[in-house]
Amino acid sequence: MERGAIYARVSTAKSANLQDPSRQLRACQDRLDELGVTEVDVYSERGSGADDSREDFQSLVEAVQNEEYDCVCMSEISRLARRTSIAATFIDTCIEDQGIPIYLTDDMIDVIEPSDPMSSFFAKQLALWYEEERKQTIRRVKDGMKQAQRQGKWTSKPPKGFTTDDDGYLIPDLEEFLQVQTALERVFDGDSKYQVANETGVSRRTLTRILDDPERLQLYLDGTTDNEQIEQAVESTNIDAVELPAGFEQRVRDVVREELQAQQDHETEESVTHE
Repeated sequence: MERGAIYARVSTAKSANLQDPSRQLRACQDRLDELGVTEVDVYSERGSGADDSREDFQSLVEAVQNEEYDCVCMSEISRLARRTSIAATFIDTCIEDQGIPIYLTDDMIDVIEPSDPMSSFFAKQLALWYEEERKQTIRRVKDGMKQAQRQGKWTSKPPKGFTTDDDGYLIPDLEEFLQVQTALERVFDGDSKYQVANETGVSRRTLTRILDDPERLQLYLDGTTDNEQIEQAVESTNIDAVELPAGFEQRVRDVVREELQAQQDHETEESVTHE
């Protein structure tokens, strides 16, 4: 293979520094170097995975259709889109129409091969699973937070994950709330606060303050709180689905990958025993 393309995408966010695609780009470049790809074009953008009109994504699709590449590389299927139909269409364009592989650096499968129909099928199932997981997460946060009608104005700085409207009433910022929740869960999974802060945009000071406050910690992990003013802020708010912060699906995939590896190891042990 001579020519390859890298695609990286990070979520939309208020702060341009909230998420950085450099980690995705480095991993993909290393993978293509190992494969001996000598010419690499990079498509990197910030945008919602639910939007298939993203400029760089559409440019990549057009280039693949014009047979400009021998392969495509990205960190995971969810970088293509948060909607199964968009991801499946791109997979078909590469695999069925152009016969080029898609390499993945951080997913449950390493490559989608034209010569292996099952890899394409499994990749589409992953895309479907990611979409459903995202819906379930958003639903869980909404259900956990709906306690009462907005009442009372918030006179001090709103807690992380909330803001105030023009009248001073406390309202939730679901995107920021999910980012904080994900950062906290990663700390509990063993990641350092320094690493989590760099990769999610939630500062170490904020993480420490929340971790030291059991009531506030309960709010982010369970979506519940004893603070009536926060409870009263969210029930009637109409919030659209938002892009999940980077790293949420990774924890889920790690569990699945470990289960698959354990099953494979068990089958190998049984095979050796029978021999």
